[in-house]
Amino acid sequence: MKNIVYRNHDRYAIKRLLMEIGAHQLTKECEQMRLPFPKRLGLFYIESTDACVYLVYKYYDGERKVMKLDRYELPEAGWTRVIME
Repeated sequence: MKNIVYRNHDRYAIKRLLMEIGAHQLTKECEQMRLPFPKRLGLFYIESTDACVYLVYKYYDGERKVMKLDRYELPEAGWTRVIME
């Protein structure tokens, strides 16, 4: 069965979202997940599944879901459909 997810790579929307989240909350989430603090804006993207919406960062050893975005305002445009096999 194919799993369909939607991704958003829009830098402006991600930058606004990160400003809404705040550095303190992002640091707290990274420490909780035992991940280093993300440094580059271009390596972030938003991923939406049937269950939840996540902020994802591409680390050197793979992509990691940093935090859930259920309570934040999400962008309306810029979503692309990706079929995961």
